Amino acid sequence: MSPNTWVIEMPTQKARSHPHPRRISPYRAPGLHRDAFSTDAPSMPKRTNDHPVFEDIRTILSVLKASGLMPIYEQVSDYEVGPPTKTNEFYSFFVRGVVHALTIFNVYSLFTPISAQLFFSYRETDNVNQWIELLLCILTYTLTVFVCARNTTSMLRIMNEILQLDEEVRRQFGANLNENFGFSVKFLVGIAACQAYIIVLKIYAVEGEITPTSYILLAFYGIQNGLTATYIVFASALLRIVYIRFHFINQLLNGYTYGQQQKRKGGGARARRQRGDVNSNINPALMEHFPEDSLFIYRMHNKLLRIYKGINDCCNLILVSFLGYSFYTVTTNCYNLFVQINGKGMVSPNILQWCFAWLCLHVSLLALLSRSCGLTTREANSTSLILARVYAKSKEYQNIIDKFLTKSIKQEVQFTAYGFFAIDNSTLFKIFSAVTTYLVILIQFKQLEDSKVEDPVQDQS
Repeated sequence: MSPNTWVIEMPTQKARSHPHPRRISPYRAPGLHRDAFSTDAPSMPKRTNDHPVFEDIRTILSVLKASGLMPIYEQVSDYEVGPPTKTNEFYSFFVRGVVHALTIFNVYSLFTPISAQLFFSYRETDNVNQWIELLLCILTYTLTVFVCARNTTSMLRIMNEILQLDEEVRRQFGANLNENFGFSVKFLVGIAACQAYIIVLKIYAVEGEITPTSYILLAFYGIQNGLTATYIVFASALLRIVYIRFHFINQLLNGYTYGQQQKRKGGGARARRQRGDVNSNINPALMEHFPEDSLFIYRMHNKLLRIYKGINDCCNLILVSFLGYSFYTVTTNCYNLFVQINGKGMVSPNILQWCFAWLCLHVSLLALLSRSCGLTTREANSTSLILARVYAKSKEYQNIIDKFLTKSIKQEVQFTAYGFFAIDNSTLFKIFSAVTTYLVILIQFKQLEDSKVEDPVQDQS
């Protein structure tokens, strides 16, 4: 995530004399322009809609609320959300019931001749791949609905903890952490476009008249894939929110490091320019503020770690299922591309477009999830590294630093898929390594199957 996708809004110099906030943070993210710091007008009316941190992702939240994956919470204040009303709770329960009923109907239809016109192939290997992929899709969405219903209270608690943390930052430093989550809307549009295109391709590929049951199967199949992908984008957005707050406290700590304190002694901005300091936008902080600021930063860091772990606990089962489904989908579509390109018959444009649409959708989702997890994990682990460089010129400062470092050594911060493996920037590479291995196995099965078909023909001749 590039630094210019988030902004810290700071009050002007006149606001610094106000008893609240206590002290205005002088730091900002590298790459931000001066106009990123805007004045908070005291006469602004009180907000009546969602807090900005969730207003930025209101589109994706609306989709998840309508589908029953997120509770339709009540906005109590700018920094608090409440549980859903009885009416909204009943609506979510009703939607989940319809989803489970359609899932049972789809599973039944897949094991009857009704689905033959949609999922039919001439090779046993292809049939097995299709059935495994379909069952993984059904399992992933069903598990997503079940886990979201179970974690309703936990998700609301996470949202409230984020809002409360923002309120503390506002009171302590007068800073608003505003995000730009345009990527979530782009992914929603891309998901809807891919699913609609895939359904159209499937309809055109079917020979003869499509039955109403087949239309239901196709529509619900597209909805299952689309909503599961939407939840992955939502989880990535939550991780970006946590990343931004980790980055904020790291920027605060960075002002107390030995290098920044040496710049303070070096004679100001002109001396820094003469030394060729390219990171002069991070202003040094007065060490007298360090004991007070450090207590707030440590408390904020612990809260962020709790939020980080809470998001992981709410999503880990969904992530395991989704990663397995994505892995198999990428593998089968690569396999279908190989069969089409190396087959003896004509290449089918319909199948090629189908495969490329699936690959674009799942690879982009895997890349988004891996990058969001990697950025947040790296920023969470960077706090102790920055603190180790703090300019501790007295015993008092050193004791504060030692206590935090001693505690952080025992904390292993990582985002996992139910503890099976960590999700970070290397996950995409690991998945493609596994895809390559499994693809080789599928190709060998395909060649073995083709050889068995050719041998009886040769014996007859």
